[in-house]
Amino acid sequence: MPDDDGGMSDDMAVQTQEPDVESPSPPSAASPPRRQRLLGWLSNSGTIAVLVWLVATPIAFFAPAYFRYDPFSYIGYAVPLTAALILAGVLFVIGLRWRGELVAGAAGGLTAAWVVLLLRSSLYGTPFGFGGVAGDMMRMSAIVEHYTTTMKPSDPIPGLVSEYPPLYAWLIGRAAVVLDAQAWRLLADAEVLTTSAALLVAFLLWRRHVGPWVALAISALAFVTWADPRKAFEVITLSIFVPWVLETFGRPPRARMHWLLSGVLGGLMVVVYQAWIIYSVFAIVALIIVTFRAETDRKAYIRRLALMALVAFAVSAWYVIPYAWAMLTQNGELVSDLFVSAGINENLFPFLEITPLGMLQLAGLAGLLFFYRSTWWAKPILFLVLGVYAYRLINMVRFVFTEHTFFLHYTVRLYTVLLAIAGVLTIAHAVPIILRRVRLIAPRAAGAAALAVALAWSASYYTEEWMPKENAELYTGQRYAWDAHNEPLPNGEYPVFAPSGENRRRWFPIDPIKKAVADARGPDARLVTLTVDERLFSYLPWPAYVAIPVEGAGSLSRWTERRAEVTRLSQTLDPDAFAATSANTKFGPIDVFVLRKRANGWQWDNLRFQREQFSTEHWTVVDDLPEDVVVCVRKP
Repeated sequence: MPDDDGGMSDDMAVQTQEPDVESPSPPSAASPPRRQRLLGWLSNSGTIAVLVWLVATPIAFFAPAYFRYDPFSYIGYAVPLTAALILAGVLFVIGLRWRGELVAGAAGGLTAAWVVLLLRSSLYGTPFGFGGVAGDMMRMSAIVEHYTTTMKPSDPIPGLVSEYPPLYAWLIGRAAVVLDAQAWRLLADAEVLTTSAALLVAFLLWRRHVGPWVALAISALAFVTWADPRKAFEVITLSIFVPWVLETFGRPPRARMHWLLSGVLGGLMVVVYQAWIIYSVFAIVALIIVTFRAETDRKAYIRRLALMALVAFAVSAWYVIPYAWAMLTQNGELVSDLFVSAGINENLFPFLEITPLGMLQLAGLAGLLFFYRSTWWAKPILFLVLGVYAYRLINMVRFVFTEHTFFLHYTVRLYTVLLAIAGVLTIAHAVPIILRRVRLIAPRAAGAAALAVALAWSASYYTEEWMPKENAELYTGQRYAWDAHNEPLPNGEYPVFAPSGENRRRWFPIDPIKKAVADARGPDARLVTLTVDERLFSYLPWPAYVAIPVEGAGSLSRWTERRAEVTRLSQTLDPDAFAATSANTKFGPIDVFVLRKRANGWQWDNLRFQREQFSTEHWTVVDDLPEDVVVCVRKP
């Protein structure tokens, strides 16, 4: 909060001086008593934030089930929004009198817990996570289900190592085993808790080098800039990534993060979501060079980076080594980046949009340029922004010539957050300077009011983004909350607040398919399956043969060759030859076919199979399932 003289108080200040050396000042000769150290730790804003979050989160998690409000209703919408406005008002009132570590830490913990209240309110009445079981969320739930059967970092397609970073899905899958729960039902809870934890982690990391109130503003405004709960694992790694880069490769005002912690965080990002590192590789290299040249002890800096990299490799080796070896020894093909998103040609200059976030980002860009030499944060953040833009431009050229995107449209998530962070730091740094130069004294309540408004607006904006819309078909924004309520359950029922009539998503009869296979081969059968709808793998941990869309395939799956095998099978009309060929394809057997009836045959994607191919001598055929689904199970 502002001091009476118009400047920023110690708890709001942003460090601006470059450090001369990396190490902190030596401790005094007389160490404080253990009790005093313990009290100091307990009064730390980071400790308070964690303790408050641990207490408040269970309350926020179960509150929607207590109130039982329809999330599509006005009152259902009002519950989390009202809680946010009350929280902002209370912080304003308290901030007029107290503004220290205790209050800031409590505010950080409560803000992160509020995210749980909002997201649980949005999903109340449905067991599904945001987006339901479609697209990326269908593939994520399939991986989660796969990890209920194995502890190895592997792919649902037999014999393949994991290409996608496995830790997030692995933890959910293994938790399902420990809790004896259905893995797909845990995905929504993981999205909610991980997204909330992302805001808390950002606060904990930023408060190391800026005042806790500035850290809270950074956490909240960066969060609303991009915090898609479907991609909670991306959100939490992004909350780590930016302060991690500044501390690991830059020159922060206080002691750098210990190389062991830096290495652990780096390794965890690799096994959770490493794309932010890839998008920023040019910036990181440039920052290392510039920082190295400014160091007084260059050997110590290089030694520290080497130790950090060694720890990061040790943490991620269980995933990196098998994947790297597979890429070197197997004939893979990158096909997943053939998906073309409209975002490829959009959001190039978000800081020119006339919106609150756009203006904040424009202020951030101006601050990066103006304070480039005078603050510790402007240079590394500017490097990151320019490096990410360079990555995007290079891959736009690559896309024009090869049609491969290399996921360039995801870069907007990174540079918009970077510019929002820079905007907060710019305002926190510039306002006291401006006030001193014009000889104005800011009212005592100004800082508290500014933060309260920022938090209230952030909550209102995020609520609008992630509460479900009743008229989602007409809504021009994202509809992932609506999709969570519109997803049919495996038994054909729908969540309690699902839209009625023709707006419902078509059921894929999971439970009848499961029963058909169990009747033919036993309840524990896990047979390689070719299915017309990949939602099957979101509920059943059966091995898959090939993905239907090319963009849903991993590099190691050799999608083109697998697809050619399925095409060859569809053209093998002799029943005996079909049975023999399908049992011994280039990539192993296909023991279960889940197809859909059509007038001219049984469909898989755009291929047609014929009833005569599946002779009763070799197959158990169940063709009376709902939704025109046919199941053909190879006889043992």
